[in-house]
Amino acid sequence: MFLSFWKVLRRELHIIAHHPFYYLFTFIIPIITFLVLCAIFYHEIPRDLPVVVCNRNGSPFSLEIIREIDASPSLKVVAVTPNFSECVRYVCEGRSYAVIYIPEEVDDYSTAGKGAFIVAYYNNQWMLVSSLLSRALREVTSNVSLKEEVRFRTGKGEPFPLVSIYSTPIVVDAQPLNNPNLNYRFFLLPAILPSIIQGLVMMVSIRSFGSELKHGTIREWMARANGNYWIAIVAKAFPYTLGFTSVTLFMMTLLTHWGNVPFRGNLWFVVVTNLFFILAYQGMGFAFVSITANLRMANSLGGFYTGPAFAFAGITYPTIGMPLPAKILSSALPLTHYLHLYLEQSIRGVPTYISFPKLCILFCFFFVPFLLFAPRWKKFSEDEKYWGRI
Repeated sequence: MFLSFWKVLRRELHIIAHHPFYYLFTFIIPIITFLVLCAIFYHEIPRDLPVVVCNRNGSPFSLEIIREIDASPSLKVVAVTPNFSECVRYVCEGRSYAVIYIPEEVDDYSTAGKGAFIVAYYNNQWMLVSSLLSRALREVTSNVSLKEEVRFRTGKGEPFPLVSIYSTPIVVDAQPLNNPNLNYRFFLLPAILPSIIQGLVMMVSIRSFGSELKHGTIREWMARANGNYWIAIVAKAFPYTLGFTSVTLFMMTLLTHWGNVPFRGNLWFVVVTNLFFILAYQGMGFAFVSITANLRMANSLGGFYTGPAFAFAGITYPTIGMPLPAKILSSALPLTHYLHLYLEQSIRGVPTYISFPKLCILFCFFFVPFLLFAPRWKKFSEDEKYWGRI
């Protein structure tokens, strides 16, 4: 048995060495992609989002508002003009994310006690940018309002310590348990990097098994295993399993030591999880090839399965808010269970026994396809009608 396994493994290593596709998409491209994405998220929080101010007032009070906007870490005033059409042109040309409109009556409303107001126009289709803009502008207006409140009340002779109490009689003491700084590196990188891996594992798995049918080499492949299709399949998948698992370990190291993503869970449990994550997508790729016996069709199914996986994983949009078909698709994706498990163990430090059911689900994604479809390859090796398909 070991000799048969070694023969198939040597054959597969020879294929990998002479076909750049395999070592490029197993090692080089994932690592380069990881480094590029890490460079994108070098700044943990987006800063200095450009905005343009349409100042129709020109008073010291309006200038103070503009200074507060520009002083916000999230915002940067790139232009101030009384011409609203010029402000709109800044947004249309992509030089600004928002127009901040300060009306002529801002001083009158403020002094009359009616409450001053400014207007922000921004594209809410960019939810990340719009949420940052909205939060930053709320902070700016709160600061300006508090200063005005302090001036007004101290001018009337009220004690300064009481001003803040009158201004905000009820205060929310928010205590975020995880990612209190709204670090987008913590939020997105641990989800995006595995999403890249799952697509590559699926593609390489389909290509490695499907090419045996496409090129009609399946009989020679099975001969190396003395006709034992179980050994043939395991030995063929083994180098890719080892390679991609090593890549996931590199990913974890990168996230923890460079990205400063906290790791509070069981290390060896997560290492086994990474292994099962790779096996799960290898199993699903193997299933698609086994069902279609066609490399092109299997690639199409694999792309359909992995392409939208990130959107259905419940990271950016909660699974509980999805309609039933979307929830079913989310549960049918290994990525969903892996990401929830990894985030539980890394950032949240959840006890192992709580995450263990997700590990079992990942194992089923590998074991069930292997058990169901491996016997079909004996038929594939004996019937030439399955050979040579595109």
